[in-house]
Amino acid sequence: MASQLRLQVLLPVAVLALLGLGVGAFATTRNSPTTSNADAIAARIAAKQKAHEAKPAKPAKPNKPTKAQQPRTTALERALNKHRIVVVLFYAPGDDYDTIQTRETRAGALAANAGFLALDATKDAKVASLAARYDIRDAPATVVFVRGPRVVYKLAGYMDRAAIAQAAANAGR
Repeated sequence: MASQLRLQVLLPVAVLALLGLGVGAFATTRNSPTTSNADAIAARIAAKQKAHEAKPAKPAKPNKPTKAQQPRTTALERALNKHRIVVVLFYAPGDDYDTIQTRETRAGALAANAGFLALDATKDAKVASLAARYDIRDAPATVVFVRGPRVVYKLAGYMDRAAIAQAAANAGR
């Protein structure tokens, strides 16, 4: 009878413990891609460039008058026209880590009265060329620019809002 009592008590406790371990392991792990972010970004950019090359050019409509074309400015140039200092975050969407970094970077830029610009590193070739120009190889990456544009501070990985606010404030000196 004592062995039946032990079995009736210990079996549900053991099953609950195993279920708890499984739920805990599932909740604490995050989806990690099989390739690095830089490889995934490069693959997406190459695929988009191939898609653009494969499409035939559409003929222009000759009867419509064309407007005078103004020189196109990049998002960074527009942000630097508004603010002397701009904090730029290169991120890859779909990752909780990058979502947290976006919030922290925005809060740090606002605390330092600097401009904020979040650029999806996987989105288009212009962002990829900007990342290549300033040697951004990983996402998330935070870069502090001053007018010119000139890089004052660059860090790949996580930065909290206080560190970003301090970097932006130091850039203003």
